[in-house]
Amino acid sequence: MSLKQAWRAALVAGVVCSGGLATGTAAAASATVAWGTTASAPAGTLADLFGVAASSSSDVLAVGGYNPGEFPTALLTRPYAEHWNGSGWTATTVPLASVYSGQAAQLNGVAEVAAGDGWAVGTVSDPSSLASKTLAYHWNGMAWQRVLTPNPAGPSRGNELAAVAARATNDVWAAGGDGGYPEASLVLHWNGSTWAQVRVPSIGALDAVTVTSANVWVAGGNKVERLNGSAWTSLPALPGNVSIAGLVHTAAGLWAVGYESFSCGEGGSCTSSYAALWNGSAWTTVPAGGATELSGVVAAGSTVLAVGGTGVWQLSTTAATPQVTPTQNPPQLTAIGADPAGHPWAVGSAHVQGTTAPAIINAPGIGQGGILVDSGAANATVTWTGPATGTGGTAVDGEFATGGLPDGTYSVITGLSGCQPGVATATVTAGQVTPVTAKVVCPP
Repeated sequence: MSLKQAWRAALVAGVVCSGGLATGTAAAASATVAWGTTASAPAGTLADLFGVAASSSSDVLAVGGYNPGEFPTALLTRPYAEHWNGSGWTATTVPLASVYSGQAAQLNGVAEVAAGDGWAVGTVSDPSSLASKTLAYHWNGMAWQRVLTPNPAGPSRGNELAAVAARATNDVWAAGGDGGYPEASLVLHWNGSTWAQVRVPSIGALDAVTVTSANVWVAGGNKVERLNGSAWTSLPALPGNVSIAGLVHTAAGLWAVGYESFSCGEGGSCTSSYAALWNGSAWTTVPAGGATELSGVVAAGSTVLAVGGTGVWQLSTTAATPQVTPTQNPPQLTAIGADPAGHPWAVGSAHVQGTTAPAIINAPGIGQGGILVDSGAANATVTWTGPATGTGGTAVDGEFATGGLPDGTYSVITGLSGCQPGVATATVTAGQVTPVTAKVVCPP
């Protein structure tokens, strides 16, 4: 099992620990776009989404895994996919016959060449052994069809696909791991008719892949390999105990995001977010928001966005700016994508009435906006009533921001023990963040 898959499994089980979770909202003051939620299609008693891709505002694919209530009940047992048609999400059947007794299965990544031409990859495994097989499915706009893929480690060992990227109908790349201890890198290529293994210098199980017209990049652990069409080149390894979870190429260079592990407490281990930019000759470590592990990155127009934990950050070489995302029952986000116009989508899971359900947010929010409240005091409570009701707490800068609020007028009250509460009214407009000043007044 690759690091990425192990981490995703831990998210489903709710056992991830990390350091540096604070997400202060000082930088949100300059944000103009509010994220909103979209209602996911139902997906059994346990489900999570691990990939999202969009060809337009009315054609988005999200993939993951689910359990309809069958043994083993604590695992995702079937691949799962949803399709957005511009107005709602619909679950789409992903066929998979029984491969193992009591099997686990999930899709880990998805890419779209164009509307009606998508690919999703993942793994089906035997929880009682080390055996697993690669999965690849093609989306034709109406249905998913499984396409045979190589399993070079053999039937009794691990064969896993974690990510996929597409350049054309006949040029699709998938990355993962090829069994054994340590795991070997696995790269597959679709040429329009078959999937075939591509030889690559092994850097361990791969968790990310991205492509441009001239290059393919894959990443595993703290290492990146680049294929220029004829030969692989090793980029310098990132320093420290870094695990790369996402790659994207932009005009500024290649972005790599993930997390860094370090010792903390008495023999404990903590993680913090990590981001770096390769400019063609050297890596530059950039601020990553101090969040939990970053699990995905995308170029949304001229903006670079990364997800991790319950947040979304805009990355630059000087700062990681938190986006204004929904804070009521916030989802654990695992992946991010964007359509050609630059509108992003992020997916993951949320706890809903005792179940773990797929969760999907997007920007700008459809029929939803946000508020940015200035209370003038750290650790103040913020309560809003109107078309939706909720509460939150201010950061050290005295500010609090939330998205996912239906359009309309809201009453906002801030409070702090021993102080006079602040009161304000806010009119929320879809996709926009409305600044609100509701400062508490405390005795001198």
